[in-house]
Amino acid sequence: MTLKEFLEHNPIINNAQLARLMYPNNKYPNTKLASKLAENLSGSGKQRITEADEKLAKQELEKLVHRIVEYISN
Repeated sequence: MTLKEFLEHNPIINNAQLARLMYPNNKYPNTKLASKLAENLSGSGKQRITEADEKLAKQELEKLVHRIVEYISN
């Protein structure tokens, strides 16, 4: 499953908040993620979700999983 598919199947995950966590040093993280998910044209080609983006998303989602488990366990 790709990041795009995961986010489409799990609308409870807020893309803007995930983008802020994935790209903390980017001035417009929401736009960056949205453009990659939509494969918008930029420069010489389409923007795409890279392996590095997938890795960042998985790291942030794993942190969320731990916080959810901690919350429901108490």
